[in-house]
Amino acid sequence: MDPVKFGIVGIGGFGSTHVRQVEALEKAGRGRLDAAVVIDPENHPEKLAEFKTRNVRVYDTFEDLLEAGGVDYITLPIGIHYHVPFAIAALEAGFSVYCEKPMAATIQDANRLIEAKNKTDKKVLIGYQSIYTPSIQTIKKEILDGTLGKFSTIRIKGGWPRNDVYYNRNGWAGNLTLDDGTYVLDSPINNAMAHDLNNAMYLCGASHHESAMPETVQAELYRARDYIQTFDTGIFRAKANDVDVIIGLSHSTQENFGPTTILQCENGTVEWARAGSRIRYNDGTEKSFDEGNKDDRSGPFQNAVDVLQNNATPLCSPEVAVAQTLCVNGAHESCPNIVDHPDDQIEVVERKGTTFHIVKGMDSFLDQSFREGKLFSELDVPWAVSTQPFDLTNYSHYPST
Repeated sequence: MDPVKFGIVGIGGFGSTHVRQVEALEKAGRGRLDAAVVIDPENHPEKLAEFKTRNVRVYDTFEDLLEAGGVDYITLPIGIHYHVPFAIAALEAGFSVYCEKPMAATIQDANRLIEAKNKTDKKVLIGYQSIYTPSIQTIKKEILDGTLGKFSTIRIKGGWPRNDVYYNRNGWAGNLTLDDGTYVLDSPINNAMAHDLNNAMYLCGASHHESAMPETVQAELYRARDYIQTFDTGIFRAKANDVDVIIGLSHSTQENFGPTTILQCENGTVEWARAGSRIRYNDGTEKSFDEGNKDDRSGPFQNAVDVLQNNATPLCSPEVAVAQTLCVNGAHESCPNIVDHPDDQIEVVERKGTTFHIVKGMDSFLDQSFREGKLFSELDVPWAVSTQPFDLTNYSHYPST
């Protein structure tokens, strides 16, 4: 069987991860890096020299790649606002697509991509690598087959401190919109830790290839940096398929931790994290998962090959990933005005030559929310501002007004 041919749009930044994963497929005889779009060749002289020896075609623009063709998949490790227009262009040009997460900033764009996929009958996979792990797949199976019994709550906490370099790394980081009004909605829940929200909605889904769609979202969104448009701490409650999902994620913590997920099930408790996971059954037995490399991103690429070679079903299709987009849109609808932390609650600190904004007590507030299943306003956090749940029934456009 011939190797599946990939064309990658961009080899710098996160694009380098796509290059490594396709090269791993190539070593295994399953894939081939056939083409790449390189808009900044001066930054990649060694890689381009290597590409030449391997007969990897190099193009200056995305449009050049579309015109040249000759690949099975086009992969898109590009900015959030490019995901849907580039994916649709690739589909309409006759190529299947591997698109990085999140699928889209808004539900209307997500629906446009789903419509284009269905119209062209090409394949689309979204790059949420966590749901491909043996642990998530085992948890999903044991929920569906009744081993874990009915479950009622999912709680997630995560603190990934981010510095000024992170927010200045490109023209859209930390933005809600671009200058032309295009939505980005960058945030901890729509970028760095979006995987964990996607996992939650996937585990709530009623079948193996299905996520649960959120029915309501109640969100509290906070900001510790005055130079960003978006929030750097978000905590919200989603209702989906009779499950309460409580998520608290922040880029303004003192320490780096998680994300950690807890599922409270009828027959046991599930603890999931990238580095290792455990199922504790009520009968006293346990099942643990040590998946070794917590940064392993091979799952989606392996699945992409299986989809074309073995007629496998995409594990993270747009129909699965759209639940995450709905949650993000619902969060912004529930809390349209991001709350700025009081100045006296923010510590601006220097670490290794760069600046972090740390909110006093944030680590413990997230932990308390995680343990008690409450939003900050329900914990009487002094700077917290309460909001109302937003109903996502028949929701099809962000913003709704």
